Amino acid sequence: MKVKLCKKNRWTNAVSTMITKTHPNINVCKKKCIGKCHKCKVKPIAKVDKEILVGDDEKDLYDIIINKFV
Repeated sequence: MKVKLCKKNRWTNAVSTMITKTHPNINVCKKKCIGKCHKCKVKPIAKVDKEILVGDDEKDLYDIIINKFV
């Protein structure tokens, strides 16, 4: 599985760092756009296997992503 994060989302760097530090085996990639601009502007967002995941903050999104891999 691959985690795709939008480069324009203000939480991307924090979420990416959290994942790579704790789970270096998870493939994280930053895309120019993941096509969900209406959500991306207001919440941390990621795409995992074509499923859009949205958190309340960067820690919440991190937990949601990690639970997909466990």
